[in-house]
Amino acid sequence: MNQRPYRVISRPVAALIGVLLLAVASVVVWFAIQAMRATTIELGLLFEQSPEQAAAQVVQRVRIYALLYGGSLFALATWVAWTALRAIDTARMPPPGSWIIEGQRTHEGPAAVLRGRILLALAGSLMLLAAGLFIVLWRLAAEVVLSPQ
Repeated sequence: MNQRPYRVISRPVAALIGVLLLAVASVVVWFAIQAMRATTIELGLLFEQSPEQAAAQVVQRVRIYALLYGGSLFALATWVAWTALRAIDTARMPPPGSWIIEGQRTHEGPAAVLRGRILLALAGSLMLLAAGLFIVLWRLAAEVVLSPQ
């Protein structure tokens, strides 16, 4: 069977995908900023009425952020590691089956394995960063509970 090792997309299509992803990310960030503004106002009003409840809300939200941010980074690191392991295994970078932009250089042999190993090291660093971020945010939430008023 004559199967193409890569799925190739044209440069204009890649540019359009990039612009669309940037637009979606911008809208998501805008909504996140609006939600944080509303949360800040809500917590400020709650703090005036009941500091204990406000502290509990802050702890809950910081722990949710710890799970979201740490989990997102860990998921990204897992995908990067999976891609790196496929590149090392096949000695091709990007690994076969990947999407590439028309005209993109691909590497084979020792150069691909080296790039795969570098990518694997990056994935390990991202996993450590994800774990560190989770631990720091979780402990920060504990500090809010333990700190005297």
